[in-house]
Amino acid sequence: MKKVSEKNLALKFAYIFESLLSMVVLIVVFLGTIDVLRVIWHSYIIEYQTPVQYAQFNSLLGQILLLVIGIELVVMLSLHIPGALIEALLYAIARKIILLPKGEGMLEVLLGIIAIAGLFAIRKYLITDDNSTMNVTSIHYEECEDGDCECHKRNLEMTLENQNKQQIK
Repeated sequence: MKKVSEKNLALKFAYIFESLLSMVVLIVVFLGTIDVLRVIWHSYIIEYQTPVQYAQFNSLLGQILLLVIGIELVVMLSLHIPGALIEALLYAIARKIILLPKGEGMLEVLLGIIAIAGLFAIRKYLITDDNSTMNVTSIHYEECEDGDCECHKRNLEMTLENQNKQQIK
């Protein structure tokens, strides 16, 4: 009995620490967003007469995609579902493909495309639980209280609808 409570305490501490790290990542993403907006203001508004170079635009795109990956990392740490991990990996691989230098060969692009196709295959064939494919834009599963029959009814209808869609495929 004592080991269970110690394990539970360790899990609570790990969850709190994970939440704290997520907040740190969010703060860094917010500060990075301010930096990106500053660069856009300086390059496109103040110096509008000077054309933006390819390298400068590529660097800006890299910063923005890195911020998106940071947000996906926070989502992954918060939701604890495989679908969030796959989305974070998709953004990371897409960033790597988009930011390849001009002189690189097509082999790196091909490997990136194969990796993305593999992630889509994993999502389609290996992740079957309804909540595991949920993403940030489709968070509509609500927690029901014990006495709320309408909430349980909506969740049951949603689950049956998702099962019917999977059976049709």
